[in-house]
Amino acid sequence: MPEMDSEIFEKLRDFIYEKSGIFFEYSKKYLLENKLSRRIQELKLRDFEDYLKFLQLNKNELFYLFDAITINETYFFRHAQQIEVFLIVVNELLNYKPILNIWSAACSTGEEPYTLVIALTEKYGNNIPARILASDISQEVLEKAKIGVYNDYALKELTPAIKQKYFDIEKNTYKIKDFVKNKVTYKQVNLVDNKDLSTIGKMDIIFLRNVLIYFNNESRQKVIDKIYNDILNKNGYLFLGATESISRLNTKLKLVHFKQALAYKKEE
Repeated sequence: MPEMDSEIFEKLRDFIYEKSGIFFEYSKKYLLENKLSRRIQELKLRDFEDYLKFLQLNKNELFYLFDAITINETYFFRHAQQIEVFLIVVNELLNYKPILNIWSAACSTGEEPYTLVIALTEKYGNNIPARILASDISQEVLEKAKIGVYNDYALKELTPAIKQKYFDIEKNTYKIKDFVKNKVTYKQVNLVDNKDLSTIGKMDIIFLRNVLIYFNNESRQKVIDKIYNDILNKNGYLFLGATESISRLNTKLKLVHFKQALAYKKEE
């Protein structure tokens, strides 16, 4: 397949940015080429220019595009210190209401929302005081999350006792048990689409980990503003990835330093 020229790269990059908020720097041109080449071959198209035309004419192709360009490497209890802080703030917020609304905003194949269910179940028993919504831009990973089958790598941080309690184990695969799965609702959501975000409702705790790193500042600001103004409840908390920060953005969210990890709080 011919290499993607600069003009087509810029057009594809701008199209992807407009539709998803994900921004590819020119230094990542090779990455975009690698991610899209297989799809172009599947469609029997000639080159990247043909694919761009195909995208512009076929709205359903956006689902395949989002699957191709998103990165879905994750595992259970990733950044476990944040999960410890999560349980601390759950305990705090339960002083205000009996059941919390929690949103895993880029849930990938389900490890994050199921981690939250497991952590809550360990502390509060099977009748957890929370409703958990999980979303992702990729329909493909959402379908995998709903199935809930994982390999050894995804469970590398879990003890044998936790594996036995929350998974049906067969050879080297682990299927999340139904009583965990049934506590999570899945929804396809594009974080830079206001129409999608308007369907989320009010949340007490939001996990937005390792997502904003793929956005430019304009998209980051847009998402954070929407979360602050329309989604996060007063006294609610936002968790970003362990190495992420929104300190350069214009936001009223307060950075709270816990012993184990950081979180952002809406105080006004």
